[in-house]
Amino acid sequence: MAGIRGAARQESVGVGRARVGLLALLPLIAWGVYWEGQRYDPGLLDFKNAAARLSPLLALFPERAEGLARLGETRRFDRENLHEYVNGHAEFFISAGFKELVVGEYGLPQEASRPKVVVDLYDMGTPLFAFGVLTGEGGEGGAEAGVGEMGFVEDRGLRFISGPYYVKMTAFDDGAPLKAMGQALVQAVGQTGGAKAQGFRFPEFGQPLTTRFIKENYRGLDFFDQVVERSFQRGEQTIQAFQVMGSEARNRELESELLAFLKGEEIPVERLEKEGVALFRVQDPYEGEWFFLRTREQVIGAFGIPLDAAWTPLKEFMDRGQTQHDRPRS
Repeated sequence: MAGIRGAARQESVGVGRARVGLLALLPLIAWGVYWEGQRYDPGLLDFKNAAARLSPLLALFPERAEGLARLGETRRFDRENLHEYVNGHAEFFISAGFKELVVGEYGLPQEASRPKVVVDLYDMGTPLFAFGVLTGEGGEGGAEAGVGEMGFVEDRGLRFISGPYYVKMTAFDDGAPLKAMGQALVQAVGQTGGAKAQGFRFPEFGQPLTTRFIKENYRGLDFFDQVVERSFQRGEQTIQAFQVMGSEARNRELESELLAFLKGEEIPVERLEKEGVALFRVQDPYEGEWFFLRTREQVIGAFGIPLDAAWTPLKEFMDRGQTQHDRPRS
């Protein structure tokens, strides 16, 4: 009996020593786990830069431009994190059709921490949406950039559109080669087959003031989308001309929807034909007299000017830019 008790005591002591030994090893094990955790591959966890490296927009950034080299990795932003880069302004881009943004920095390789030029390249999805943010973000102020389909030079900056892309370039040094870098980007866009933005011409109703793009719900109408609006000053009058570019079928549909809305609101509409041009004059109790017409390529009209006063510039516009088969249809 005494032998059994002695053996039990020895076994208990052995188990206790083993437990103490394991407890003593725990700090060493924890330290080993921590140390191993520091030896990670940044490329495996840097999801933002990994996404930028995979973005097709990266191919549009030249490695070098006018003596400047691209510094480090580009940064990519999507609809989820755009606010991290343009805090307070992200919704403007998102509501205008934004898809993604890639930001690249250029400078001297020996001064990698001090970029001389920052390039923001926004993919807006379509040339029309790119046009919309160009005119909507800063109007048409500044001198013509001479880069892309349309653009403007600003204080230490340049912004322009090329196909579906809206580009903002910011210089941190005087004399930075913004125009040359912009032309390199435009050339890269052309090589990828990017569609060009269409120019939006308007009748010369007066002195042009502003141009803006309304993506949807123009004047509160849920069927009236993707409108380019240009304001004019004519004496004491402010005129707002609008234009929608679309397929012939879409333009016909928009005309039908406008007429159905006006009929439902019991707003008088008169169909006219002046010198072979079919159009509609609206006697609106809220907006006053306005008019619109449809061609194969567009629906165009204006608020704030009676048709009789608008007819001469409108007719000149039609004669200058339309062939006979493109004239408004009945």
